[in-house]
Amino acid sequence: MAGKSRSCKNGGGIMSEALQKSSHLITILSQLLEGKRLSSKDMFISNSNQYFVQIKKHGIELIEVWKPNITNKGKHKERRLHQSIENIRRAEAYLKKLKGK
Repeated sequence: MAGKSRSCKNGGGIMSEALQKSSHLITILSQLLEGKRLSSKDMFISNSNQYFVQIKKHGIELIEVWKPNITNKGKHKERRLHQSIENIRRAEAYLKKLKGK
């Protein structure tokens, strides 16, 4: 969506929607590469599941496990990076591309 921009809540400046989405992807992918387990409830961004889908579309395997919610009877998916050498290489390459390196 070229030309559209929205206010960035954390900095008060204007950030393009595409740049904002890239920032979220960079953060999520970096955390996965650090070995963290993530779920949409851990993210303070709307519709964080879309970012996990985007990562998987780039051939990066995530291990997804359903976990019970602590505060209600619902469930959420907890995700972590599959630790094969090839998968880690794909994740690092995609992260490098997102960072523009």
